[in-house]
Amino acid sequence: MLNTAPNRPSFTIPEGLHVEELSFDGDLVTIYASTEGPAAECPLCKQPSQRVHGYYARTLSDLPWCGTPVRLLVRVRKFFCDQPSCERRIFAERLDEVAHVHARSTDRQREALEWIAFALGGEAGARLAHELGLLVSPDTLLNRIRGAHRAEPEDVQVLGVDDFGFRKGNASGTILVDLERHRIVDLFEGHSAGSIAQWLRQRPGVEVVSRDRSPVCREGVNDGAPQARQITDRWHLLHNLTQVLEEFLLHKRPALRDAVPEPQTEEKGEDVGVPNPARAVRPGSWQAGKEEAARQRHERLVEQWEDIRRLRLAGADVRFICRKLGISPRTVYRYKDLQEPPPRQTYTTRASVLDPYVPYLLGRWNEGCRNGKRLLREIRERGYSNSERTFIRFMGELRRAEAAGKPPSSAPRARKGSVAGLSPTAKNVAALFMRREEKLSEEQREYVGRLCASDGALADARRLTQEFAQMVRSLEGEKLDGWLTEAESSEAEVMRKFATGLEKDLPAVRAGLTESWSTGPVEGFITKLKLLKREGYGRANFDLLRARALLTV
Repeated sequence: MLNTAPNRPSFTIPEGLHVEELSFDGDLVTIYASTEGPAAECPLCKQPSQRVHGYYARTLSDLPWCGTPVRLLVRVRKFFCDQPSCERRIFAERLDEVAHVHARSTDRQREALEWIAFALGGEAGARLAHELGLLVSPDTLLNRIRGAHRAEPEDVQVLGVDDFGFRKGNASGTILVDLERHRIVDLFEGHSAGSIAQWLRQRPGVEVVSRDRSPVCREGVNDGAPQARQITDRWHLLHNLTQVLEEFLLHKRPALRDAVPEPQTEEKGEDVGVPNPARAVRPGSWQAGKEEAARQRHERLVEQWEDIRRLRLAGADVRFICRKLGISPRTVYRYKDLQEPPPRQTYTTRASVLDPYVPYLLGRWNEGCRNGKRLLREIRERGYSNSERTFIRFMGELRRAEAAGKPPSSAPRARKGSVAGLSPTAKNVAALFMRREEKLSEEQREYVGRLCASDGALADARRLTQEFAQMVRSLEGEKLDGWLTEAESSEAEVMRKFATGLEKDLPAVRAGLTESWSTGPVEGFITKLKLLKREGYGRANFDLLRARALLTV
């Protein structure tokens, strides 16, 4: 019999059952139980009956105990139905608080398996279940997901809409998120204005829709919920501005180069003429491999630019060039008006904790000191407190440079974020234009100042970019009309072009610069979708992915 003495483990038996006996064979716990009620209700006529017809045993698997599987053997009664008008003469009593009809497991075990399935999927969920003592296969867990009860969705008032990819580069889908409750409302395949409009027509209670600037979402919301207030996402506004800035700055490369100051060299004592091993690239090293890959990529870009220019000068339109070269229209528009080949991307070296002590070490090396321990002790006396391994790597570079007889070079290393001695790319300068003024270094601030002083269009582009970014960050939508007026009269064509694009969707843009709603939570749920898909181990097809996304909090 079941032992219920104090300080001894006991089982928690589902309500409505009376335990008669318990057995344990080393691998399985078996609980013999029976029902306690004096009567049972007919499932058809709902009339109670006390006249017992017979008994049968029902086997149910239950939650494990201390990692050991548990089985319930329930003695279930059969009753006569004494209601003359009832079609059923004999019925078995229902275990409503224990298990569903015809189920082979208890309700609480089914709920536990559903939680595991929704949290981990099939393969990982099955591994965890086995560790807990629940013997279940991955297929069974996936079937639990498909068969889980789905409650009717609540009314949505503030909706976030965006697209995502089931696979990289193709097979897009649409995700809809309740921004008030932070829950996924629906998920469907394809991303088109018609599908979004159809979904919105079935839910007329939507009052606010936050979306990106794509025409698909805009047209879908206009057709399906014309009464809803549309809000353009602020991140997409800044992203679009950055894109047009990059295209504009590509045509200003001579000005970008002319604004770069000449690199300065240190002329202190005998430091001049000492090799700087940090800039040396050894054959076969990972730096050399990266340099070779960058060179090959630049050659392909130059060849592509030449093909685009040749076809453009021959009178070919953009569509023909795209089909002929197999490239996107964005690439054609980017390169078709460039008078020079695209510049090669430059890489800078990250700052090192050893940099403040490099001049001293180079000077001592030039004096003839080759004792590494002595040099390490000397720089530690001057404040160096980092690892010895960094110092050893630096000394190794010095010794290899000396053995190879490399020509001396005293130019300091280019730090990350520095512009001295480099040719800034359009992408780098666009990032400087977008960055807050207080976050620019002194060197970057001087470079931007020289650049804007050399060209009025660049100065207007920088000023209007800073003003628009401030409007976005501070939600100052009331200043939008004045900014558009200034942009339309600006010397910078890029600002006039960007302002024209904003005016095509002006109410949504103004709402995006005024209200706090955004598609940020939607992007977070898209990241979660990617995690759920990877957890599926190749078995996250649409029905499983949708079920897990809708029911997983």
